[in-house]
Amino acid sequence: MEKTLLSIVLILIFTKIGGIISRKLKMPEVLGALISGVILGPVVLNIVQYDNNIKLLANLGVIMLMFLAGLETNVEEFKKSGLSAFIIAVAGIILPLVLGTISAYMFFNNFWENLFVGVILTATSVSITVETLKELGKLNTRSGINILGAAVIDDVLGLILISVVLAVAQTSSSNSGSLGVLSILYVLVKIVLFCILSIVGVIYIPKILNKFSEYTKPGRELLTFSIAFAILIAFIAEELGIASITGAYIAGLILSSLTHKEYLERNVKAISSGFLSLIFFASVGIESNLKGINLEVIYITLTMFIIAVVGKIIGCGGAAKLLKMTTSESIQIGTGMISRGEVAIITANIGLQKGIISEEIFLPTLIVVILTTIITPILLKLAFSHRIEKSV
Repeated sequence: MEKTLLSIVLILIFTKIGGIISRKLKMPEVLGALISGVILGPVVLNIVQYDNNIKLLANLGVIMLMFLAGLETNVEEFKKSGLSAFIIAVAGIILPLVLGTISAYMFFNNFWENLFVGVILTATSVSITVETLKELGKLNTRSGINILGAAVIDDVLGLILISVVLAVAQTSSSNSGSLGVLSILYVLVKIVLFCILSIVGVIYIPKILNKFSEYTKPGRELLTFSIAFAILIAFIAEELGIASITGAYIAGLILSSLTHKEYLERNVKAISSGFLSLIFFASVGIESNLKGINLEVIYITLTMFIIAVVGKIIGCGGAAKLLKMTTSESIQIGTGMISRGEVAIITANIGLQKGIISEEIFLPTLIVVILTTIITPILLKLAFSHRIEKSV
């Protein structure tokens, strides 16, 4: 127990220092936390081990992270994002999924592992994009609005896709023949029912709860019951064979329309960003075996990186162009969707824990997340520069 307590202390100190340095460099704090994990792990200092205690806290960190993501989603903006954002999001999921799956056959022959590579590459993280757009004063332009709308839809569809692939992959590996087909159909029925109940919950539960808002004050009771609700929905999702992160995100979406949302969001963020999420990101870095880097891993990383960039620029940008947007707007939208982030890391981590992907995929995913995070603000500033807009 003493060793675990010391590990937590080291993780919190190192990740927070790493986050401060990342922020000074105008990069997300996630990068600092990941690199801190690598430094603390077996690759560099070897003073923190990824044991069951750290694993439990890391898993709670993932649930809190996705719960917070759901809370921070503006459901009304999601409804208003419209058909254009939906089409851009779908195109930005399909192209990386197809290209990622096909290209993975260059290195592996396992269908489910290859499909999971495609799923990892569908993720989008717009936190760095939003900061860049704010800095440029372009957040409320047509490009900015479509990027934000498409990113939210991308998150929801991506989580459903992760749940479907994860559930079907695990079911098909444990069953074969006609029994396997029936098991897969049963899993798909459960996922559809979960989606229907989630939509009903997002629409009606806040209306019921808000009726009692005048009798309740935002306080510790609300926070405790909300966290319990998030963990419960994550548990139900896991029991149904759906990823627990999907359940946590849905719980956040349901509570995002509450009257006391701001209180809830502020306090959940303090618990997540100040404690549990730091342990999760550090644990990913600790798990990463950088000593396993070889020529094949470098080739996989380059392939994934190219698809990560091209898939979003052509997929999202191409869809924007088909929607009669200008060429410069199409490039801006495609560029704004490049950055991968927490969801890609979480997806790869789940795949590794469930035995669907190997370390050879996990390590390139981390590198791709870091690279896309670094290049997105650079490319976005170029895409919005007057010189580039004029030349286009």
